[in-house]
Amino acid sequence: MRKVPTLAAAGVCALLLGGCSSLAGSDLNEPVVTTRALPAIDDIREVDPWSAPSSETRRINAGGLKRDYILSLPAGADQRDRLPVILVFHGYGEDAESVRKNSGLDEADAIVAYLDGEKKAWAPAPYAKTSGEQDLDFVDAVLDELGRDYSVDRSRVFAAGFSNGGGFAAYLGCQRPQEFTGIATVAGAYYHRVSEGCSQIPMKHVDFHGTDDDIISYDGGRRHKTAYNSVEEMLTDAAERNHCDAREEDIDVEDNVKLEHWAGCDAELAHYRIENGPHVWPGGGNDSSKTVEQGFATNKVLEFFRLGKGSRR
Repeated sequence: MRKVPTLAAAGVCALLLGGCSSLAGSDLNEPVVTTRALPAIDDIREVDPWSAPSSETRRINAGGLKRDYILSLPAGADQRDRLPVILVFHGYGEDAESVRKNSGLDEADAIVAYLDGEKKAWAPAPYAKTSGEQDLDFVDAVLDELGRDYSVDRSRVFAAGFSNGGGFAAYLGCQRPQEFTGIATVAGAYYHRVSEGCSQIPMKHVDFHGTDDDIISYDGGRRHKTAYNSVEEMLTDAAERNHCDAREEDIDVEDNVKLEHWAGCDAELAHYRIENGPHVWPGGGNDSSKTVEQGFATNKVLEFFRLGKGSRR
C-alpha cells in the first residue's frame, strides 16, 4: 500500500487535527487517537407511567363535624396538571355511593368527589340536620384538600346534585359563585331558602326535570311543611341573574325531551324538560322508565361543562 511521506503527514495532521503525537515512521493506516472531548449526549429522561384510575373514601373535619366523601380519580391524576373537579351531592335519604352509581359521573375525565350529607340530607332543606354554613364549610374543606393533593384547575370546578342534592348544588351556586364555574341540577328541590341571599354573579346552569315527578313536582308545591319553587320559577330567577335576553325556541332533543335555552346570557342557561319523566337521574342507574336513552343526563352534563370522558377501568 502507498505510504505518505512523514513530513506531509505531519502537516496534514497539524491542519486537520490541531496537533498529533509524533508520526515519524508511523503508517496512516494505523488508528489515530485524539483526546478532544466529544459533545455530551443528553440523558433520556424516563417518564413515569400514569397512575391508574382509583377511588377511596376520605374523612375530614369541617364545620365541627367529621364528614366523609368518596373520591374518584381519573387515569394520571398524580401526574397531570390542571384537572377539572366535579362535586356531586345525593338526594334526601340517600348517600354518596347511591348518587355515584345512579349518576355514572365516574365517566368524566375529571376528579369527582361524591359528598355524604349529614344524616343523609343537605341544607337548607327543612329536614337538614346541618346549617348552610356547616355544609358550605364541608365543601370548602374538600376543595382545599383536593387542591393540596392534586393539580386542580380552579377555573373548571363544578357542582352537580340530585333532588335535595340538586337544591344544594343551586345553593352553592348562590353562595360560592367565585368558587364554581357551573352547576347541574337534576330533579332539584328548590326550597325557598335555597335562593335567599343569592349572589347576583351569573352562574352557568343546566337543569333536568321530569313532568311526572311525584316527589318534587315540576309545578312546585309543598313538602315537609315547606314550599318549594316550580321549575318555571327557578328558571325565571336564573335567567334574570344571568342577564339573559330572551328564551329561544325549544329544541326537540328526543321524542320525550325538549331543550329550553336562552339567548344573550352572561352565563349559559339550559333546561331539559322530560315529558313523563319520574323522580330519577334521567338515563341513570335508577331510571327504569325508558323515557330517555341510557346515560342521557350524564352525557348532557359533561357536554354542558365541556368535559371529556375518561376510563375508570
